[in-house]
Amino acid sequence: MVVMKLNAEQRRDKILDLLQSHPEPLSGNELAKIFEVTRQIIVQDIAILRASGKDIIATAQGYMIKKPFPVCTKQIAVCHDERDTQEELLTFVECGCKVIDVIVEHPLYGELRGMLMLSNSQDVDTFLNAVNRHKANLLSRLTNGVHIHTVEAINFDCISRAEKLLKEKGFLLE
Repeated sequence: MVVMKLNAEQRRDKILDLLQSHPEPLSGNELAKIFEVTRQIIVQDIAILRASGKDIIATAQGYMIKKPFPVCTKQIAVCHDERDTQEELLTFVECGCKVIDVIVEHPLYGELRGMLMLSNSQDVDTFLNAVNRHKANLLSRLTNGVHIHTVEAINFDCISRAEKLLKEKGFLLE
């Protein structure tokens, strides 16, 4: 889908329409191709839309509108080394939880948060492949493995099941 040339305001309106109608995140590169502009122009457009109050979030997979729907949310504190990251994240998603973010408490900067938005095993694989490809450090490295995840699920049973498994694996902080 390629859109004809639009002025900046028209393009932002169309970006918003696309994000609202698309169930999955759209990358900056995808949006740039659709609107025949550079990725940097899309990044600027997203910043302007956010500044105007639009609830657009950036994930590793791309941009999306935060859609309100009834969910149960909880923050869960865990501790493990980097080798156990895949097992921890898969535990959440296999129990029906969406891993919204990761939070660490840094002694100098305070709370640092990274958006994850991981819903399934493919999202987990994509995230971990990106970590490896970019040779990135996980935020939990700053805190010797201690971190918090905000998770969402359709009910608290999913979250409780994940907590039980994380406790059995020795990851859950209580």
